[in-house]
Amino acid sequence: MSNRNIVVDRLRALAMLGVIGIHVGPFVFASSTPRLDLFLLFQVFTRFAVPSFFFISGFGLFCNDALHKPFHYLSFIKKHLVTVGLPYFVWSFFYIAMWQWEDMYRPDRSFSVSVLIVKFLLGEGCYHIYFMVILLYFYFSMPFWRWLVDRISKKSASGIAFGLVALAGLQIALYNWSATYWNYPPWTQGHAMIIRLLNERINYLPLFYGFIFVLGGICAIHEKRIRSWLQCHFTSGLGVFLLSCAVLVWKFRAYVLAGIPLEDIPAKYMTQLTPEGLLYTLCWLLFFSAALEKMEDDTSGREEGGTDMVGTAESRQDTRYPLPGRVLDVLSEYSMIIYLIHPLFLYYWLQWFQLLGFSIAQVPVLVFYVLVLATSLLAGMLIHKLAKNCRPVGLALLGRQPK
Repeated sequence: MSNRNIVVDRLRALAMLGVIGIHVGPFVFASSTPRLDLFLLFQVFTRFAVPSFFFISGFGLFCNDALHKPFHYLSFIKKHLVTVGLPYFVWSFFYIAMWQWEDMYRPDRSFSVSVLIVKFLLGEGCYHIYFMVILLYFYFSMPFWRWLVDRISKKSASGIAFGLVALAGLQIALYNWSATYWNYPPWTQGHAMIIRLLNERINYLPLFYGFIFVLGGICAIHEKRIRSWLQCHFTSGLGVFLLSCAVLVWKFRAYVLAGIPLEDIPAKYMTQLTPEGLLYTLCWLLFFSAALEKMEDDTSGREEGGTDMVGTAESRQDTRYPLPGRVLDVLSEYSMIIYLIHPLFLYYWLQWFQLLGFSIAQVPVLVFYVLVLATSLLAGMLIHKLAKNCRPVGLALLGRQPK
């Protein structure tokens, strides 16, 4: 089956918008609108974005009854080394060449291959690209995740809930344990690459996002039941989402009163891996999945048979779909290339402002956000058009040739 889940596709678009918000957020107080509410919007309430991508990835890998189909590990790895691995290495090398090439040289000006390897292993080509490294490690360890999803999904509803709660607890415990300082064995001394890999473990080990990935797989396996449940729980989903927002604001206020600098709170104390961050991500996924399902439910002219959550991209361009849905469909179609290219436009808009005779301090942060998004979308459309006519370009930049 090639049918796609419209709600999950649109979640991808929202997650991409959240990622751009995270990266625009540091400029809130440097902009002409240095407001605390905008800082909360861009730096705190966007923390759902990266975990949501792992939820979507888990859903995609386990949908269409994937657990009951033959699984060929080598073919699976080969496929995803092209669809994710190839664009990851191309874009990483591009950003390293642009902004980090001097890091490749030792003091004696000899080229350091080990530094380059570590940057690729840790996703340090650019600040946003580590997601793809973790995703690749999910692929490499896929037999374990298939076993775990299969084991949990076969239980009763209460058994699934207990298994997911236990998995979430283990993930939080792992994060708390890993967030403390580790004493390394003496033999690691003098091995800078090994020390670096140990220190940056959170940035590439998939275990820190295992719960949300497995949750996506469970939702894919029980998609019909989940859809039915979402259709009946929009209001309660809104309630728990607002409650989770209140928890984030309460925690944020507590850190502010403790004297922690505002800029440090989201990145160091309120990440998506903290208990409140994980709770917020779950509530965000619940509410927006229910809201997007409701959007589909309210759309007139559905096909008889109840296929309201599936369909091709072409069918969703029909004017029967409301404008917000059509906008999300466009953003979803280009979400990967927007995700990959937006740091370039974020950087260049700051340069262009200076060329035009003003600075970021004169630009409202919402305008800055829209400019980055719009130019990234336009560039993405051009790249897609080029990739349709040139397969090597599509494979290198997107991991596929757009249809």
